[in-house]
Amino acid sequence: MAKKVYDTNWASSEEVSDILALLQRHAISHYETPKGAFGLSMGAIWVDDDSDYDTARQIIEEYDKARALRVRQQYESAPQGTGLAATLLNVRRLIAERPHEALSYVVIVAGLIAIHWWFFKALTS
Repeated sequence: MAKKVYDTNWASSEEVSDILALLQRHAISHYETPKGAFGLSMGAIWVDDDSDYDTARQIIEEYDKARALRVRQQYESAPQGTGLAATLLNVRRLIAERPHEALSYVVIVAGLIAIHWWFFKALTS
């Protein structure tokens, strides 16, 4: 029976492709279930054989530790005061990787603005 080894809902596409390549390199039979358009379905990486689960988890944990160390070093070496630039990069990444989710946020915000505008217009009339 298949077992889930990695949740891909909040992982970057780089992270997912790295993990898939690691599993393939170690000859671990696996498959991926895609993320839903609005993040409602479970995107994950699964191993086909239960006996490969522990090996796959160990490989992924080693990858996660190395990635965390690399990202921490990049953060520490980056110039400080780049908060707005980092936020804009996150927005660009959201639009590039999950356009349906980004569009839903825009629609929700526009709807809230419209409701508030209508309410205050009704109060002043």
